[in-house]
Amino acid sequence: MRFSRMICTAAIGAAVALSTAGVAYASTPDVAGAQAPATHRVHSTMRSVGFDAEVAAAHGYEVRTAPGGQQYSVPKGTAAGNVGVFNIVTGKCGSSWVYVSGIGNAQVQLDTGFSVYANVVSRQWRVGLSDNGGTSTQNFSGGATGAISAWTRIVGGLTRGPGSAFIRSNGSNFAILTDGNVCYSAGPSDSTTIS
Repeated sequence: MRFSRMICTAAIGAAVALSTAGVAYASTPDVAGAQAPATHRVHSTMRSVGFDAEVAAAHGYEVRTAPGGQQYSVPKGTAAGNVGVFNIVTGKCGSSWVYVSGIGNAQVQLDTGFSVYANVVSRQWRVGLSDNGGTSTQNFSGGATGAISAWTRIVGGLTRGPGSAFIRSNGSNFAILTDGNVCYSAGPSDSTTIS
C-alpha cells in the first residue's frame, strides 16, 4: 500500500512537471528583473464571442456555422462529415488574470496576461489602475503572441492608500486567435494598499 502511494505521488509529480515544462511566457517587464509575485492572481474566463473570417482565412482556416447557430473554424478543405460537436469551440476559450501589489515608494507591481488554446494574431489588452488620485490605463495591446502571454510592469507616482487593478469586461479587452476566434476577457480585478 505504501509503495503504491509513493508510485502514485511520483506519477502525479512527473505529470505536473511535464505539463508545465513546455510553457513559455511572453514577458515584457518595464523594469529590468521585475517579476510579479506568483502567490496570488485573480483569474477569470475568456469567452468566445464569434469568429473573424478574414483572420481565419489568412491562417488556413474557414469559418462555418453549425445547425444550432454556433460558429466554428476548421482547416480549409475539411469535409463537412469530419467535424463533430467536440470540434466546435463555444463559451470558454481561455483565462485571463490581473495581480497588483503595493511595493512601497508609491509604486505597484502589475502582472497581467491570458492563456488561450491557440496562438494570437492580435490583442487589445488594457488594465485600469485606480488609486486615490484617479484612474490610469496601462496598455499591453499589440500584435502576435503565443497562446500564453504575460506582462509585468512597475507603475510609480501613485497616490498612497487603497488601489486596484481591473480588466474591463465590456469587450474592450480581447485576443484574436489564428483560427479567427475572438476571445473576450470576463474582467478580473485585484486590490492592494499603496504605501
